[in-house]
Amino acid sequence: MSIITFTLNGSQVTVDAPPMTRLLDLLREHLHLTGTKEGCGEGECGSCSVLVDGELVNSCLVPSLQ
Repeated sequence: MSIITFTLNGSQVTVDAPPMTRLLDLLREHLHLTGTKEGCGEGECGSCSVLVDGELVNSCLVPSLQ
């Protein structure tokens, strides 16, 4: 497990999760933010899109440590 600290919606959060956990799973399973959905799981459909540092990314493709 790795301790990950970041700013989420203006608040600092700390999560203990495996290092290769997808950002999608970190948001949904560890932080219970279920608004982000998994569609294709391959980054094609965009249903898992979130903003990271002002850039739109597919959270199903991004490791949480990135």
